[in-house]
Amino acid sequence: MAQTVLLFPGPGSFLPGALSGLASPDSATVRTLEAIDTVAVQYGWRPLTPVLTSASPAPTPDEERSLLWLGFFATSLALAHESREAKLEPEVLMGHSGGEITALAAAGAFSAADGARILIERVRALAASETAVGTMTVLDAVGRRAAGLIAAVGDRSLALAVENGPRQSVVSGQSTAIARLEAAATALGWRSRRLAMPYTLHNPQLADATAGFLEAIADLPLRGPRMPVYSPLLKKFVVSTADVREVLAVHLTRPVEFGQALHRLHEEGFDQFVECGARSVLADLVGDVLPLAARALSLMPRRLTREEFNELAGGQRLSDAAVPVDTGLPQVGTPAPVPDPAPATSPSQAAAPAPAPDAGRTQPTPAANSAEPGTESLPADDEELHRQLRTVYASVLQYPEDVFTPDADLEGDLGVSSIKQTEIFARLLDRFDLPTPSADTRVSAYRNLARIAGLLRSLADGS
Repeated sequence: MAQTVLLFPGPGSFLPGALSGLASPDSATVRTLEAIDTVAVQYGWRPLTPVLTSASPAPTPDEERSLLWLGFFATSLALAHESREAKLEPEVLMGHSGGEITALAAAGAFSAADGARILIERVRALAASETAVGTMTVLDAVGRRAAGLIAAVGDRSLALAVENGPRQSVVSGQSTAIARLEAAATALGWRSRRLAMPYTLHNPQLADATAGFLEAIADLPLRGPRMPVYSPLLKKFVVSTADVREVLAVHLTRPVEFGQALHRLHEEGFDQFVECGARSVLADLVGDVLPLAARALSLMPRRLTREEFNELAGGQRLSDAAVPVDTGLPQVGTPAPVPDPAPATSPSQAAAPAPAPDAGRTQPTPAANSAEPGTESLPADDEELHRQLRTVYASVLQYPEDVFTPDADLEGDLGVSSIKQTEIFARLLDRFDLPTPSADTRVSAYRNLARIAGLLRSLADGS
């Protein structure tokens, strides 16, 4: 029996109109949005409902502020309530950065309205703090290497804010210091991506902002969670009211050790990670951190009808996944957002996102069926094998076949996320009737068709 963790992303998960298929009268979605909208209006912010429930919204500048700081919370919390009604029963909840607030609200530590107040007061405290002015950047490097680069730059405003896994860390600090860090990263051959973020987060320099934040929310009623919540900030389970207070007290200053949190839960027997948010943001980290045996999918990989959502959340696809999903991180230029405390693009830029892959599906799409007529032997001729691989990848991805040269980097050159790479590889295993690789094999490490062909041959040979 799979042990399931429900993951709650931060602002990078925002998707306009994500809840359009779930916003029927008196639904959990409508009730959740109404509670959050009431608070937003009290603070002079625009309500979220029109943008989150319209099929083709066009956010105004005022709406963008609400979407940046509240949109992810409202979406994930509504999905959590809807998934409960659909009989999804996770054993543990875990959030990423701002998603920790959502996880605690979903677990009953405070109400939806009070969760919205917490997030708005967080913004107000940052806006009032001189030390909070700055930005954040993503480095394609493990945390210890990012920390070494921070030390080399030697600016006290810089801090390792997030450790997402072996290939991604986030650094926060003053803008000039971040610019120097990015220049140093470029000199080392590391890629960096600046976030659309007006403040630093998860930085020890934010003690003054923390004091103002805690003072503003001191009167909010808190309680111990009604179900297990694991905190990457505290590196432990949140079980009491005191623990909830501690999460809030360190929320701005302590780093998010998300990769380590995934390892901890996997070691304790949790093997299924379901992202409770729009898009596939945190699910794209699971395969980069955990072995192939860990499953990952998103509850809202794209806009879904209620029937589609209930089928996915109800567990039918969770239990039927034939091959676990090995997911990784998007490279520069791919449509998926960077999983971190802030979105890789502003809400207005995200208004027309590319559809995310449905990680829960294991059956071929109609296009893939035309390229995969049934089980057959692996071709003995390398040229024929490469031809068939090109046909399959082009059919599934809707790319021209000639872009799939043997050495074209699937992720770096063609923008194919590792979640999609693993989905296609699963179909190839079925097509050629090959065994599943060992649990420590990451399909995304085989970065081009030549290497994929080599892996298929090794599986066929039993080596």
